[in-house]
Amino acid sequence: MANPVDTLGHCRPTARLILSTPDPRSVARLRYAFSAYAALHGIRVVDDDSADVTVAHGDVDTAVQVRLPAGYRLRPDTEPAPPPVQVDGMPCFHLAPSGEPDVLGEVFEWLAAPHERASTELDDIGRIPPEHTLAGTHGLDRRVPWANRWLARLHRAVRTALPGLPGSPPSPFGASRTFVASHDMDHLSSRRLVNGHRVLKNVGVAVAGRRDLRTGAAILGAAARRTVHGRPTIVGVADLLAGEAARGVRATYTVVAESTHRRDPGYRLDDDFVRHTLADIAEAGHELAVHGSYRSLEVPGQLEHEYALLADAGFPATGGRQHWLRHRGGELFAALERAGAEWDSTYGHPDLVGYRHGAAFPFLPYDLDRERARPVVEIPMVVMERALCTAGSRPADWAATATEVLRAAGDDGWGGTAVLWHDYAFPGAALPAGLAETYWAVLDAGDHWVTAAEVAAATRTRWADAGALTGLPGRT
Repeated sequence: MANPVDTLGHCRPTARLILSTPDPRSVARLRYAFSAYAALHGIRVVDDDSADVTVAHGDVDTAVQVRLPAGYRLRPDTEPAPPPVQVDGMPCFHLAPSGEPDVLGEVFEWLAAPHERASTELDDIGRIPPEHTLAGTHGLDRRVPWANRWLARLHRAVRTALPGLPGSPPSPFGASRTFVASHDMDHLSSRRLVNGHRVLKNVGVAVAGRRDLRTGAAILGAAARRTVHGRPTIVGVADLLAGEAARGVRATYTVVAESTHRRDPGYRLDDDFVRHTLADIAEAGHELAVHGSYRSLEVPGQLEHEYALLADAGFPATGGRQHWLRHRGGELFAALERAGAEWDSTYGHPDLVGYRHGAAFPFLPYDLDRERARPVVEIPMVVMERALCTAGSRPADWAATATEVLRAAGDDGWGGTAVLWHDYAFPGAALPAGLAETYWAVLDAGDHWVTAAEVAAATRTRWADAGALTGLPGRT
């Protein structure tokens, strides 16, 4: 039977993985890692000898075209990853007896992040702090997508047996680099008193918190100019819509459907200004998504309730991002599954640019309790605008920093990651004014921009072909 043809008209190659280990947990994890490879490269995974290429992990009796060293070792959930060994400039956590890296084991270590599960210390927001991630603990460069690098090494081995494969992962969008522009709406109010209080708070953060008198003065000046012209001093949605329309970019905007804590924005979906703002976003062709409230994972059923509230308001969402990026592990994806969400974009850091899980591509997170992939696509958030201020002191360098991080996968990926610019970055009454111009420069750098829902749909198709969704409830 001929291989299926993808949406670009290319014949999709097939691959088979044979494992030497009999341990069911190891089998599930290594197959997950192989699915990540197949999904990134648009390869179908099959279980019979009809495959175009057969890959063995460890010593097996079957004739195969590619043999991978086997060195993956299970460890207790409470045990973090040991210090890596450097091999060919790569940090290795799972070495085979031969001293060669276990490529599938390395991919699993990054994507599934069992190291974070061993962390018991949370920051003051209730998140696993950056220093307790795999990169943070071991001092690894977060701007290097290590998972991509390991998958590229695997691909080079597969191409020796199947040289007709493209050298780079083919993009499901037909573009060399595709990314998601996203905006968390953390403040939506037209009330002068509310906005004035927020402006003073922002000045206090700049002056007292960061000792940045220049930014504090600039915030006051921007707020005064917006007030004189009768425009909201904090909300920058209109600025965003105009700039994105001029560039033909469709973005994803996340909304806090219900405030449950003092750290939530406090706006309501039934407020006229909020309703009109959301309608303007939708009418402009952008995607509306859920910004899970501060306590949305602590109150049973709360996140599902927030998805229902946004749908009842006329804006059904297929995914979202947690407010404050607040989550502690698998409870986020369990709640998303219950809500019927198809994607999430919480994985990232607010004050650091780079790849939290080493992945410069969207992927299915791994359920360490049920030993299987989760049916929710994770779109890594790799640049939040405020992190650029700590990444470099020169505003003129911010756009280059953001673009370089986005493209860090090089020939080892097609993109599918996200940037986050809050709408309040655009009026100039909250963050350094240069961040708004940086966003436009990033959009003008020549890449392709789509919504999170579009990336999620393409990703799910790839992972389904890789066999990772088989047997999951309600999924194919």
